[in-house]
Amino acid sequence: GAVAGRWSSVAIVALAAGLVIAPWTLYASRTYGGLVVVDTTGAFNLALGARTAYDGGRSDAPLRNFVLALLDPTLSEGQRRELLADPRGGSCLYAAGDESLLAALGTPTAQISQADRQRLLSAEAFCLLRAAPVAFVKKSLGELIDLFQINYTGDERLSKGFALGRLPPWYALALFLLDDTLYVLALPLAVVGWGIAAGRRSRPAAMPLLGLWLLYNLGTAPLLFAINRFRVPLMPLVFVLAAYALAALPRWGGLRTRYGAACATLAGLLLLVAATPYAYLEPRAPGEASRWASYLGPYPSSLASTGLALAARTGYLAEQQLAAALGAGDVADAHDLLTEEYLPGYAVGVGEPLFDGLEGRPAAGLHRLATEPVQPLEDWQTSLIAGELFRQLGDVEAARRELNPPLVDNQNPVAWAWQWLHPPPAPGNRIDLADDNDLGYIDGFYLGRYDADLGATVRWATGESALRFPRAASGEPQRLCLNISGLGWPEDLALPTISASLDDMPVGSFALTRDLRTVCLDLPARMAGSDLTIRLRGDTFVPDALDLVRQQGPQVGQLRRLAFQLDWAEVR
Repeated sequence: GAVAGRWSSVAIVALAAGLVIAPWTLYASRTYGGLVVVDTTGAFNLALGARTAYDGGRSDAPLRNFVLALLDPTLSEGQRRELLADPRGGSCLYAAGDESLLAALGTPTAQISQADRQRLLSAEAFCLLRAAPVAFVKKSLGELIDLFQINYTGDERLSKGFALGRLPPWYALALFLLDDTLYVLALPLAVVGWGIAAGRRSRPAAMPLLGLWLLYNLGTAPLLFAINRFRVPLMPLVFVLAAYALAALPRWGGLRTRYGAACATLAGLLLLVAATPYAYLEPRAPGEASRWASYLGPYPSSLASTGLALAARTGYLAEQQLAAALGAGDVADAHDLLTEEYLPGYAVGVGEPLFDGLEGRPAAGLHRLATEPVQPLEDWQTSLIAGELFRQLGDVEAARRELNPPLVDNQNPVAWAWQWLHPPPAPGNRIDLADDNDLGYIDGFYLGRYDADLGATVRWATGESALRFPRAASGEPQRLCLNISGLGWPEDLALPTISASLDDMPVGSFALTRDLRTVCLDLPARMAGSDLTIRLRGDTFVPDALDLVRQQGPQVGQLRRLAFQLDWAEVR
């Protein structure tokens, strides 16, 4: 009777879940042209996990090419086949001559349903699994261990740049104490709580359902790939079980049974896996990152990474002050900040040549950039600084050669250039977008491209963007002219109104159109020789999934919010 009662409770919950999910399943399946139980990401994730095992390492490119071949309407059938025939990352199904895939490649992408793509991705995953089953088993076992360990730099943690001091101290401490420490303590306690609850004569009725949920998550996550967010569905139950263990502290003697001892042993093992105190014993070369570390241990453990984040904060603040001074052209402040004790070496490598340029010695800055042992952090920063110094020398062509290389273009360092550079006046007070000479004059713009429909090279702007016209003020009223278009906005959305301001003073607004047209607004008089900073604001839209898939290199995963396309801007 008790067993039947427990399973009837499980059946009721399962029925309720089915009633909640079924309407969505029906809607999604009708919308996407085939069976879609919840969503279509499971097939992609399974294929990505299988691809990782097959290749012996993580690479997004093969699956991205697979999706592009089924999704991108601008590709010919030959180009779609080339993507899947790539010897370094081609398709398993394509190599096997799968008829369904070959038929899909001969079909216009608009006629391929999302359900068809899901089926083909699932087939690709199983093809890879059949090709390397042992590698997949090894990968999954490794992922199971990784699931219980802390990845300090996981995207979900928003900790990018922690070693450079970009995390506020309160955030770094919250990650360590309220995320990692709480997790490491709760995990073994949850197993103990399970052992105590399962050992009682009158077990909680929800135990079978809770166990199924835990097993489902622990079984599926390693099949895909272990990332921090895959633990999130488990954590509410982990905390409940851990609290139960603490509340039942007087009954811990119940763990003396064989089952209780097994739970206590598992709790100890999980504590070791998550906390990794043994990582301090790992044999490694001096300065080499630890492969064993999770919570404790050398870098990249949570403890060591938190220490780095806190220690680097003072230097980061000094770096930001230097960037603000250089960007504003404040020679006196920049001079003082370059002597700041806590300024990181890479910031000195950026600041000193730019400071030479501010003092009217760009040639000295170029010499310093080429010969000094202290260099900027990234190669693209070196090229960007050199381009800025050539601009100050008046050699625009040399500047374009430095600002044009793929290592700069791929980074699209618009925000960095806006922050650090104090560029000379733009020729004719005109900014040509994406002409290899616009960095430092613009902010809030995405990577440039040639738009064949507009017949122009343009950049998309986000909802808040800015244009800088150094020393453009004439002392008289002037005009701001923008060659701008809203082409690319979805047909079912109304085009937005774009507002413009000079610094914080509104100067007008205009309705966006799909044509590329020139719009001019009046500007009030400003002191002759002063800078004019124009700020543009407007509503945005998020483009379709194809836009996300097309992002390459450092732009991978960038969700763009688009307002308008700009060809050029000019102050007259």
